[in-house]
Amino acid sequence: MISETEHSDSSIEVIWKEGSPETVITEACIDLKIDLLILGALQHENMFQFYVGSIARKLTRKVNCSVLLLIKPAEKRVPCKHVVVNGLDAPETPMAIEHAFYVSNLLGAQQITIVEEILTKEIHVDVEDDRSLKKANIIKQRLRHREDSRVNNIVCALPENITKGIKVKTQSIFGKRGYSIGHYAEVVRADLLVMNAPIKTSIWDRIFPHDIEYILSDLPTDLLIVRK
Repeated sequence: MISETEHSDSSIEVIWKEGSPETVITEACIDLKIDLLILGALQHENMFQFYVGSIARKLTRKVNCSVLLLIKPAEKRVPCKHVVVNGLDAPETPMAIEHAFYVSNLLGAQQITIVEEILTKEIHVDVEDDRSLKKANIIKQRLRHREDSRVNNIVCALPENITKGIKVKTQSIFGKRGYSIGHYAEVVRADLLVMNAPIKTSIWDRIFPHDIEYILSDLPTDLLIVRK
């Protein structure tokens, strides 16, 4: 199969090991100092798979490197035109945005949309009449301006060689983190979604899903999870 790929002349090492895929691949990522693990993944998981966890989902939580989940296998590479990346206010976000630009350059993508997910509870206003509605809209506008300013500072600090020629858009969304950006990526038909790596999760995180768990159970597109 390797001889049939576009990069048959590349240096490729094939390793065969016995054992459970989850354990073998996790250990290999450590032993071989892997930077990026690429996996095929189910786009839609059923209820049993969600609670038990597919192999791809388990590896996403356990490995110590970045992970690329692919849901659109094709004999010929489909051009990547639009990349969506999370602009969450978190320490790892600048790294995720930088990786999004780097990958966009490699894949020839022309547009990056940085999605700022804002929790609805930050508005602190119960809309009951026209006056409270107006107040809520003013607060939303201020929050959008705050998030846009923060994200623009991150982009301006990136090397020009990876940002040049790429159209950048910011998009503020009010709603559940993880679910909102996943839905947005699906609606705009993004070719790649880039996210921060999930924090260590427990069984309760799968019963009461949050953040990236929403995306892993119903992948809107190919997903790159960036980890240090």
